[in-house]
Amino acid sequence: MQHFTLVTKQLSLAIDFSQYFSDHGCFVDTVEHPSDCATKIQQKNSSALFWDLSSFPWEASQPELTKLREQFKLPITLIGASKPFIAAFAAGIDDVLTLPLDFETTFARLQQRMRLYQPTTSPSSQQPIPNHKIILDDVTIDRQKYKAFKHGQDLGLTPKELKLLIYLVEQRPRVLSRQQLLAGVWGDIYDISQTSRMVDMHISHLRDKIEPNPKQPTRIKTVRGFGYHFVGNCQEI
Repeated sequence: MQHFTLVTKQLSLAIDFSQYFSDHGCFVDTVEHPSDCATKIQQKNSSALFWDLSSFPWEASQPELTKLREQFKLPITLIGASKPFIAAFAAGIDDVLTLPLDFETTFARLQQRMRLYQPTTSPSSQQPIPNHKIILDDVTIDRQKYKAFKHGQDLGLTPKELKLLIYLVEQRPRVLSRQQLLAGVWGDIYDISQTSRMVDMHISHLRDKIEPNPKQPTRIKTVRGFGYHFVGNCQEI
């Protein structure tokens, strides 16, 4: 899963970012203090940085952004500007977005800028292509297509259901609490209304689609009083 870092104090903005990126199979890690930004990028191996100017204006943020630009090779986008300005581009900022954000356009622009940071290599020096399929007996998860199939038929998992399934598989056999699943799948910041009932509902929907017998699950098991874990067969190819 790709991680992106968002520097903001605006809870509503963090939730909107987390929701849209989560639906596209990505995590948004929110930082409320600029001094913690470099550590978060390193810890999460972030693919890009978003900086909220409404929380941290350009004049005060420029020294920190200059350091981050020198330290990391990744797209840096400023959001919340009243209008694009030349000073940001002169400082090495990749993009400046005005409000309100169109997340579909924002995500597309991000993908384009990320491609510019991908190293150009010769065929002889290219790294092996990473595994992109997960086989769970009769269920296949295709990471590239971001779909799950059973006996070749699309299971019709929602983006959130698929992300939850992949997260459980990647964390196997670790038992995850509902709070850990909320943080891992819905993001570091999530709406207080998103309670454990929402996790239980998504688990139930997943079992209906991937379990041979949803009433007696053999893949996603419940640990009473704590949470869930994945215990089924798994092979990555």
